[in-house]
Amino acid sequence: MRSPRSVTTEIPGPNARSEMARGTFDMQHRYRAVVMDDLASTGVWLHDVDGNVFLDLFANFALGALGYNHPALLETARSPAFVAAAVNPSSTPFVTSPSWFDFLEGVARFAPRGMSRIFCVDGGGEGVESALKVAFIRHGERRRAAAGRPRNPLELGPEEQCAIMDNAGTDAVVVSFSGAFHGRGLGPMSATHSKLIHKADLPSFDWPTAIFPANRFPLDQHAEENARAEAESLAGLEQLLERYAGRVAAVLVEPVQSEGGDRHASPAFFRGVQALAQKAGAAFILDEVQTGMGMSGTYWAHEQLDLPTPPDMVCFGKKMQMGGFFAAPDYDVGQFGRMYQTRNGDRARALLGLTTLRTIESEGLLDNVRETGAHFLARLQDLATAFPTLVSEPRGRGFLLAFDLPTTALRDDFNARALRRGVFTSYTGIRSVRIRPHLITTRAHVDEAMAVLFEVAAEMTA
Repeated sequence: MRSPRSVTTEIPGPNARSEMARGTFDMQHRYRAVVMDDLASTGVWLHDVDGNVFLDLFANFALGALGYNHPALLETARSPAFVAAAVNPSSTPFVTSPSWFDFLEGVARFAPRGMSRIFCVDGGGEGVESALKVAFIRHGERRRAAAGRPRNPLELGPEEQCAIMDNAGTDAVVVSFSGAFHGRGLGPMSATHSKLIHKADLPSFDWPTAIFPANRFPLDQHAEENARAEAESLAGLEQLLERYAGRVAAVLVEPVQSEGGDRHASPAFFRGVQALAQKAGAAFILDEVQTGMGMSGTYWAHEQLDLPTPPDMVCFGKKMQMGGFFAAPDYDVGQFGRMYQTRNGDRARALLGLTTLRTIESEGLLDNVRETGAHFLARLQDLATAFPTLVSEPRGRGFLLAFDLPTTALRDDFNARALRRGVFTSYTGIRSVRIRPHLITTRAHVDEAMAVLFEVAAEMTA
């Protein structure tokens, strides 16, 4: 079967430029690379308004799961329940409909092990922010209880209540890791350490940062170096937790540091982080906004870490079509008004998220991600072998794939050349190419994409 991939104009083309010119009222208009034809796009094929067709390995920064215009999603979007949820906004905690209970019953089957509650908001970064709030709430309640004071802040004396209302802060902190990205809110941004542009001129909480070990690849060639880096990282984390003893509300970490450059660590490292967090009495929070919903070959990437006990909270976003977190029983905050927003869960987006999870299951997409992802990684390793001065450190887990180029400029040139040939890759970190295929991507799609990446590498090294 002939591939639909075709690029016949410059990028962006004349129609795209015309459309972009209409969008300058949007503060973000300068970012745009493609204007898609979202009626024509289908499966892994992204069509633009100039008739160009790209093999999409970008998936809109991993938002996409089932490709474009998947029949199951279209069926959900056309259902009476979806239409009613979309046109009748509700304050979901107070007023909801049966479709919300359908979502709750359905999503509970896919929740990470040990999670007994879900808290929903609009986006992944907001979900991280909310999880941090819960960690601080529990930490404060426990500290007051240990001191023989009321857990409930409404039972505090008038002076303490006045101090709280006048912005009296807590000395509690969150420990995060170098290279992390957790979102754009001021709480998550204080735990973000990946790019200067994210943080410049913004106020931050004075929270400590541990060093992330960032494994080198291939793993077998860097075993001693990686083991040493992980041991040093854990020792440094332990020292931080001792320095802030009694004040650490949470330890926050990504199973794979995605925005920071697709940086990995071993399962043993994460087990060590969890053990240290537990010893410190801190919540162990996993940020799975990008790594969750099947990208790693399991529903949640931390399933591959062999944690002895479940994490305390797991944040989600992107492919779920909304954000939030799952919580273990100890982090179920039930006091009225303690955790509440007007819309804690968009009922229409929730139906799409549940359909996505069910389709991943019914179409066996986890198996596809594992098998096709392994093939993709092997081909990327072939690319690095063929062009060792240009391509290095191919790495991945499932469809969480990346490789490095020597400089930012070369990385950006590589992506631009691939796009002009109809393969849409992305960027991460300082010099890494990020690959985030839709979960329906097949071995044939991978081989077609790799033929293009080989062409690009050969052209750049000629």
